[in-house]
Amino acid sequence: MTKRSTGVLTGIFFILAGILFLLRNVLPISFGTIIITIAGIELLIAHFYGKSLLALILGSYFTYWGVLHIVQLDGLMYTALASSAIFFVPAIVFLILYLTQKKRGQLTWLCLFVLLGIDTLLNALTGIDTIGTLLICVGIALALDYLFGGTYAYTSRLQLGIFLIIIGILKMVDWRTYLSYVLPAALIWIGIVLLVKAAVKGR
Repeated sequence: MTKRSTGVLTGIFFILAGILFLLRNVLPISFGTIIITIAGIELLIAHFYGKSLLALILGSYFTYWGVLHIVQLDGLMYTALASSAIFFVPAIVFLILYLTQKKRGQLTWLCLFVLLGIDTLLNALTGIDTIGTLLICVGIALALDYLFGGTYAYTSRLQLGIFLIIIGILKMVDWRTYLSYVLPAALIWIGIVLLVKAAVKGR
């Protein structure tokens, strides 16, 4: 690590420490939370200098949990955000990777983890059907992957994404008659696929 990067990290360390200690005057922030938050942000910054994947992962994890403990939340919201960490932390990782490397696959994974994180959060808060929303999230991610690909010649991901979205929506409507919805969903899916192919050929 260069002298410049060391100086930047040291300077940011003292600034963060000062800000967090100021916040202790109005918020009940523990010393452990301060240490974890500073360590997380420092590791994220260190990643930009050293390109260390381990620093990025640990930094994302520490920062998420540090901020989660700084913000004052009720028990239900805290539990929901804590359970969503399994998806939100990888989303932070892929967000930073995409911002620095600009690879399509990273954006696709970012969308998927964000959607799954939001899905987990809403499920914990509302108790809505998990399987249906999970299918919808995966379907949207596949559709976005097709759109972000830059080429519209191959529609298999879009087709599968639309099909999963339809099945997910129908699953949420009435789980007892879930299987009876598969055939109508398949017919709707085929119709949409044909329309998409016709549109692509028209272009």
